[in-house]
Order: sequence, then C-alpha cells, then structure tokens
Amino acid sequence: MTNKPLRPGQPPKRSNLQPSIQGDVEHLFKKAVSAHRQGRLARAEKGYQKILKKKPDWGRALNALGNLFLDQNRPEKAAKIFEKATRITPPDLSACYNLGRMKQMDNNHRGAIPIYKMMLEQQPDIGDAWNNLGVAYREIGNKHHALSCFQKAVNFAPGMAEAWNNLGVAQDELTQSKNALDSYNKAIEIEPDYASAHLNIGICLQKREEFKKAQSHYNKVLEIQPDNKVATFMLQSLGILETPDAAPVEHVRNIFDRCADNFETILVKDLAYKTPERLFELVQPHLTEKMNVLDLGCGTGLGAQFYKPFAKHLTGVDVSLKMLEKAAEKNIYNRLEVFDILQEWPFFHKFDLIYSSDVFVYFGNLDSIIKSASTSLVNGGILGFSVELLEDSSHGYALFPSGRYAHSQAYIEQCLECHGFQLMEKKKADIRKQSGVQVKGMLIVAIKIS
Repeated sequence: MTNKPLRPGQPPKRSNLQPSIQGDVEHLFKKAVSAHRQGRLARAEKGYQKILKKKPDWGRALNALGNLFLDQNRPEKAAKIFEKATRITPPDLSACYNLGRMKQMDNNHRGAIPIYKMMLEQQPDIGDAWNNLGVAYREIGNKHHALSCFQKAVNFAPGMAEAWNNLGVAQDELTQSKNALDSYNKAIEIEPDYASAHLNIGICLQKREEFKKAQSHYNKVLEIQPDNKVATFMLQSLGILETPDAAPVEHVRNIFDRCADNFETILVKDLAYKTPERLFELVQPHLTEKMNVLDLGCGTGLGAQFYKPFAKHLTGVDVSLKMLEKAAEKNIYNRLEVFDILQEWPFFHKFDLIYSSDVFVYFGNLDSIIKSASTSLVNGGILGFSVELLEDSSHGYALFPSGRYAHSQAYIEQCLECHGFQLMEKKKADIRKQSGVQVKGMLIVAIKIS
C-alpha cells in the first residue's frame, strides 16, 4: 500500500476541483501552508481554522488541516476532517486518498474500498489509488478484484515499482506464475534495489527449481536488507547456509495469510491432502468423550470435524489470523487465537489431547515443541502429529528446497522419550503431493506417562 499522505498543494494528478476563492483567503492559505512546512503547527492550525470559518467546505483547506492533525499525532481528529472533505460536492480527492490510507493502516480494508472507489469515479487515472484499492481487495480475499486494480495501477502509473510488485503477487496467487515473474522483473527494472520484488522473484524461481538464479536474488535481498530473515531462510533451504532450527515465523505467517481463501481447495483437490483424516484414524482408538482438546496449528480447521464429537472444549491456535478467520466460519471451535508455537504456551488449563497436522514440517528442532506439549498435557494425555519422513536416520532432520523439514523416525522417538512420552502408534503414509509426486510422511501417536 502506498502510505505517503497527500499534502497541501499536492492534489492528485490533474485535479481541477479547486474552488474559486477570493484573494485574501488564498493568501491566508499560502501563509498557513508555509507555517505548516516550517513546523510551526500551532500557527498553521490557527490559519487553517480561520480560513474554514470563511469557507467551511473548501476541500484543500480541510485536507491540509487533516494532515496537520496527523503531524500532531491526532489521528481521530484528522479522520473527522478528512471525512468532512469527502462529503462535500465534489469530494476533495486528496482527503479521500488520505482517509482511505488511514483506514487501511487501521486494518479496516473494507472501509477503505468505497472511499477509493468514490475517488476514482471522480478521477480514474490515479495510479496510487488503484494500487491501494488493490491491496484492500487482496486483504479481504477478493483476489480477482485485486488483480484488476493492480493492472489499472500499472496502466496509469507504469513507473510505480510497488504496483508492479503487487501485480506480481496477485498473479502469483491466481497461479499465473509466468506473468508474476514478468511483473516482479518490471518492478526491479524500475527500482533495482527493491528487496521485496527480488525476494518474490527468488521464491518464484525456486518453485521452478531454478536454484542458482533464485540464489542470486536472495543474495541481492541480503545486500539491501542484511537482516532479512526470509531471504536467509530460503538460502538455507537451498543448502547454501547452515540449517536453522525453524522457518521464520513471519515467513510461515505470510504463506498462510496469502493462501487462506483457497487453502482447502489447493490442499484437498490439487495436493491430495489426507493427513487430518489419516491422523484421526490413528488417534481415534485412544479417544474418550468430553476431552479438553488443542488443535495445534489448526489452519482453516480441516481436522476439527473429526475431533469435535470427543471434545467438551476445542481450542484452535495458528500463526495466521486469516486462517483463523476461515476456521471461525465453521463454528466448530470453542476458542481460536493467534499463536506462535515457539513462544511460551499461554494456556491456563491442561489438555487431554493435542493434535497437529502438517505443522511440524516448518520446524527442524522439535525439542521445545515436544517439551511444551508435554507440559500442557495431563498425565495420560495424548499427542498426535504428522511429519515428513527423513529416511536417512543418520540425521535428525533436514531442510529441503520446498522450505519444509523432514524428520527421521529415530529423532522423533528420542524427542518423545526425552519429554516423558511413550510411543503408541506410528505409521508411514503419503501426506500430500509436491509437483505431482507423493510426499512420504509419518503419523505419530504418543501418550504422556511422566
């Protein structure tokens, strides 16, 4: 989203909406704007207010006062002023833009959409507004509308690197990978040091198994942003750097935020994902009624329907808020919350069952997770989970170019024993497809005995 506010004297391109004003009022406005730019905010505010007493519906003055309130860290007052400027006839376009931007910064993307649409009805060639509208549509899950808006953004603002990058993301999300790569490349053609676009190119190329090319873009990201955790992790997944204990939480969150709307379609139809059902079949013989159950990394709640009949209370946690929003639509869970599995587990009561499907693949070192699960289970409590299977038992775990970890059976058994679990069930299974090939996994059920 383009966050830069439109300031006094900076109306959108080719705006012809300035009212006819008398010379003395225009002179007062110029003096107030000058004071504003010099940081004399009290004097500027007094000048704007004096002007608005004479011309209360002058959009430029309203927008200027709203920006001044932002500079004074008074966003509530700024929003009221911008709203007033959007209600005049015709609405002030700069104020429309600023109000829409404020709503998006407050995560109110639905509220921003009609404001940008009103603005673009008045003047349809404002690239920044189309870009921000596209972001709003993407955030509420309307990917096709988002794509259309980003296409308009680059048509009206072809030199806007951010819009090209956003267009690439939209194309990526709609499986238009070739077009996405072209858009990302256009973004770095305009802005060679655009780290986000380089990262997106790298991920695109890595999916196509063009690893050397991907590596060069990740290296470029780290030249620009040496602390970029995602670029570092992607290089680690290529074996360039030492394997980390886990994927960065922001990387995992972004993956699932971006795919939340079509997550179940992708997994169930495209990837033949059956892990929740297969894990439940293994866990079911150990279930009783009225259990306190934790769905660890619940996603959209694909497995919840199986466990609900056994649960007196079902809690779902996930790193992705957008996945939790989808899970909430099922009306299965008693409680849902955003949760980072590597942080301290904040539960005030212990569980009879913790299950987790296709979550441990984002973590190499499982010691702290198994330890937290043990601490959060009652004695005799059940832990069920899936992993991708690492056949080479000489290593505990390995990170692959898919960005996912695989674990050896020996390592899993060692972790469980170390934290007071007894292995009850283990079963090899195909857990999903990757590039049309079945991924070998292992399903585990263990009981806490100490």
